[in-house]
Amino acid sequence: MRCWLARAGAHGECLHQHYFRDLWLGHVQLDELVVQMRAKGREMWLWVALEAETKLMLVLQLGPRTQEVAHGVVHSLAGMLAPGCIPVFTSDGLNHYFYSLTAHFGAWQETEAGKVRWVVSPELVYAQLKKIRVWRRLVGTEQRILCGTRAMLTERLHGCGLRATIQTAFVERVNLTLRQSVAGLARRTWSIAVAPVELEVHLQWYRAYYHFSRPHASLRLTYTNTNAKGEEVVRYRNRTPAVAAGLTRRRFSVKELLLLPLPAAV
Repeated sequence: MRCWLARAGAHGECLHQHYFRDLWLGHVQLDELVVQMRAKGREMWLWVALEAETKLMLVLQLGPRTQEVAHGVVHSLAGMLAPGCIPVFTSDGLNHYFYSLTAHFGAWQETEAGKVRWVVSPELVYAQLKKIRVWRRLVGTEQRILCGTRAMLTERLHGCGLRATIQTAFVERVNLTLRQSVAGLARRTWSIAVAPVELEVHLQWYRAYYHFSRPHASLRLTYTNTNAKGEEVVRYRNRTPAVAAGLTRRRFSVKELLLLPLPAAV
């Protein structure tokens, strides 16, 4: 079983390396969820980057909650983007994202004094939704715009067909989907992850299944059809995140996904 899971996870990673290139994204939400490991006292975090419009899970990174891992998450995300594409970013109140985003989206410029300094791109829009808790109870929220302006945020989110609200609801909903779908992420279970390597393989396989085989209810298209009686009936066409993003034309079965050939270079 572990051998087949390892092969499926490696194949899923190759699929994402092949398809997740030169992406044009509108709104990316960032979040992290805690993962309980079997070793006593050992705790890790799963970093998640989600595209709000197509529900693409762009990055799933397992590691501690440190600035170094945050840099790795944003670096992987930046490598998937098309040249010149800087999406809108929203996250929780973790400041690691701010330093990582400003370090990746910018350029070196020479000042009048002849010195070279790093200048953050004026197209970068980043906002935080900080949750205020008292004794693990949510008592309020605070919205902060750290890069860009409120007008830029509203204009670009409306251009994506989304509401101009600073929130992380989409990525938090995907966190619940991950906990329900991957046994090692479930709370209060006997299936606690044994090792980070095995959990990463499981995550890569589920990520491939989520993108190419699993239909997403919020992405389905509505159309009308005329039945034999001449009545118009509302029908739905299911789509996966890969289909919604234009990466594939149809939904693959699990067998087709596992047997999908890829270029040797990948």
